[in-house]
Amino acid sequence: MRAYPLLAFWAFLSGAGIPLIGVLNSGIARSVGNPFAANAIMFAVALLLAAGITVPLYGLPSGAQLAAAPWPSYGAGLIIGFYAISATIIIPRMGTASFIAFVLIAQLLTSALVDQFGLFGMVRRPLDLTRLIGLGAIAAGIMVMEIGNLRNLKS
Repeated sequence: MRAYPLLAFWAFLSGAGIPLIGVLNSGIARSVGNPFAANAIMFAVALLLAAGITVPLYGLPSGAQLAAAPWPSYGAGLIIGFYAISATIIIPRMGTASFIAFVLIAQLLTSALVDQFGLFGMVRRPLDLTRLIGLGAIAAGIMVMEIGNLRNLKS
């Protein structure tokens, strides 16, 4: 699989941007006075970018193509909206690393469930002992990090 290193690097870059969504969007929220307007602005910018790439390369999807998508798939918009507003509100109060630590644990658990059961039409990739140990090690590391953060808050 030659594309794997490139895909891994691309995933790494997208992951590096995840904490910046809340950090940068909270700056817009401070300027405009509320996090909901900040999210609307952020998603308008994202829409312009996506449309600017999609329309010239692929054209607009037809009504039939839109109708053919499984209805639960449209929930992705609700999920990213919830994530963005959560990050915008929580990061300034909790800190970027702590917010992402809890997001990471939730992502790992959700991903493991999707893989284990092949949810939403994904290929089934059952958990094995190696993956469970890896998930446990990451969770333990995050717990240690958060214990340190809680101690710092009490001082």
